[in-house]
Amino acid sequence: MKLQVSANEPVSRVQKSVAHEAQQLGVASALVHDLQVIVDEIYANLKMHVAPDNPDLVWTLTVELGTECLDLVVEYPGPHFDPTNARPMPGESLGSRADGGMGLHLIPALSDEFHYNYQNGINTMVIRWNLKRDSKENLLCR
Repeated sequence: MKLQVSANEPVSRVQKSVAHEAQQLGVASALVHDLQVIVDEIYANLKMHVAPDNPDLVWTLTVELGTECLDLVVEYPGPHFDPTNARPMPGESLGSRADGGMGLHLIPALSDEFHYNYQNGINTMVIRWNLKRDSKENLLCR
């Protein structure tokens, strides 16, 4: 499934499309939930940090199921930002810190691999779940 997403469409439509496609592919419901959480986080970050400078922003979200893995690929034009290098804010408790800034830490926690590339003005994130016994999901469920 390849989905073009504009910055002004509701995240619920994007999440429903991803969930429907994943369910059609036979993806387990726990993994569908993780996909939806990650899509929500990416959507929020793009809307908050990229769309204000590019109100016509359209990004591409692809769900690819292979024999050994499920990939969520997100591509968008914009300035270089590597979310795999996002670090927690040191010394701040959850109660004292400003809103936001924690969601990017969910992506590696809910997936098996998280990769980023920037080329020719396009940011690309690849989030992967291994569908074999060595995935985080399978380890957590044993």
